[in-house]
Amino acid sequence: MWLFIALLAPMFYGIANISDSFLVNKNFKNPMTLTFYASFFAIIFVPLLFLFYHISLPQISLLPIFILLGIINVSYLYPYFKGLQKDDTSTAVSFFGLGRIFIPVLAFFIIGEKLSFGQYIGIIFIIIGSVLLSLRGSLKNIKFSKAIFYIFLASFIISFEGVLLKYLFKHGISVGTGVAGEMIASFLFIFLFLLHKKTRLDIGKNFSVFKNKIPLFFVEEGSTFIAFFAGSYALNMAPVSLVKSITIFTPFFVLTYAKLLGKKLPHLFNEQKGSGITLKKIILFSLTALGVFLITR
Repeated sequence: MWLFIALLAPMFYGIANISDSFLVNKNFKNPMTLTFYASFFAIIFVPLLFLFYHISLPQISLLPIFILLGIINVSYLYPYFKGLQKDDTSTAVSFFGLGRIFIPVLAFFIIGEKLSFGQYIGIIFIIIGSVLLSLRGSLKNIKFSKAIFYIFLASFIISFEGVLLKYLFKHGISVGTGVAGEMIASFLFIFLFLLHKKTRLDIGKNFSVFKNKIPLFFVEEGSTFIAFFAGSYALNMAPVSLVKSITIFTPFFVLTYAKLLGKKLPHLFNEQKGSGITLKKIILFSLTALGVFLITR
């Protein structure tokens, strides 16, 4: 059951990634401005949690965890958006696989989770697939995508999120309260952006762009909300390392959406074209799928 729910996360994150790439490459050149508007808009989905869940106030001792989650949820967005500006969407997103190496380590030290030897081998396969996707050039002139450094930083920051949410769940916090608390903390944190004059001016300058793109923000943040909630729900039922490793399927969904809708909506997608590139991605996505199979046994 948890595996099906966890798969909803990469499915909807793929939609959000495509939307994010379009917004940051075509509309908001300053990632800080897009981070502000995206986090600001996301708060409209919190009332849905109050409709279906009993949201309770957490213990005072757990409030620092919520604050930290809010900071993490906003802080990873800047390098994430910069990464989307440096490479095509599915490739840039695939670099999040590098962050999987941090999750088992964090889960071990913070909440005491342990995986079997075979499950660790599966995680290694996922990491190898992600690294190979980052390679550029010929065998004589191998280079890494410029996006890898930004996404590596973003993946490191966001790797703390799952472990901290699991920590809250183990201390009696419900999924609804955990998700709502993180989103509210993120919303409050972004107003610190207004203290920076250059960012504040750019936010004001792009307000009209934000208004014109509200339908796309609804799709982007709505997809992010569904993916985040599905992933959090699965976290409440399964180990952090397993649930978060499932998100490695996100670039596969991005590539699938591009193939299905690329001709009808070519302006929306930022993907390299060519059968050779696509074949490379499919092979490496298959390697990650093998890794996921190993870790979910």
